[in-house]
Amino acid sequence: MVRVESVIVVGAAGFLGKEVSRLCQKQGLTTIGVDINPPEEGELFSRFHVVKQGDLNIGSILSSIKPTYVINLAGNADVSRSVKEPRFDFNLSVDLFSSLLEQVRQLSPETKVLLASSAAIYGQPRELPILETMQPRPISPYGYHKWMCELLTQEYHAIYGTRVAALRVFSAYGAGLRKQIFWDLCRKCAVDREIQLSGDGTESRDFIHVNDIASAILCILRNSPFCGEAINVASGRETSIREIAELVIGGFGMDCSCLSFSGLQRAGDPKNWRADVSKLGTLGFTPSMDLKRGVASYVEWFRSL
Repeated sequence: MVRVESVIVVGAAGFLGKEVSRLCQKQGLTTIGVDINPPEEGELFSRFHVVKQGDLNIGSILSSIKPTYVINLAGNADVSRSVKEPRFDFNLSVDLFSSLLEQVRQLSPETKVLLASSAAIYGQPRELPILETMQPRPISPYGYHKWMCELLTQEYHAIYGTRVAALRVFSAYGAGLRKQIFWDLCRKCAVDREIQLSGDGTESRDFIHVNDIASAILCILRNSPFCGEAINVASGRETSIREIAELVIGGFGMDCSCLSFSGLQRAGDPKNWRADVSKLGTLGFTPSMDLKRGVASYVEWFRSL
């Protein structure tokens, strides 16, 4: 009898967690959600476990189900808040992930654990594209704490043999994301005639749509060795903030002459990012969402709210 694959998605009610959970269920995995918030109406899970913030006690689920995978998507996703409240960020990243790994080690040691890390560990890279072999140089508490979580993956694999890997997610976007550059731009377009952003517009990011991130995660679950490795999850394309702003403004039918930049840089923000995604490619993944189509979809979603 073939055992059905099962997955616990920690952070299942979040922006990325929802899409990952939907795809896992679509692919036939028994999907158990864990979050501090209950699922929205219409979101279907085999089971859902609501926990208190900072208290990830899922031992009973691990013991009874012995899941094939655990995906950790939980934590603070606000870099600026990590600068203001580093202890808060540490508790929801390093402390939480340490607890998760220890529970898996003791109660379900065959389970594969996938950590959602971040490109923030790279800080401001000295050259592009960014390879996984580059030395981490974080410039925010958020980046340092993600790096610490990655060190935990290596520790638990090296000492205890835990099957664990980390995905370094670059700039995620997509319908449902109510923060960061796309959300801020859409809000400004909806209410302002003059749109000013920080920086000078030449800052760049490697944007990847949430649908592609979910697909990449499924690809990693099925094809990666889970030996403490880290994998860039990105499109491999560098896009300037000015270009993104012009696409969003155009989506509202507005003239881009309304756009200006303050010249001020935000603490913790790097200047330029572009990932080397060859490792992800060897696992069989190719992004499918074109940036212009993705931005148009986001603007359409925002205008429907």
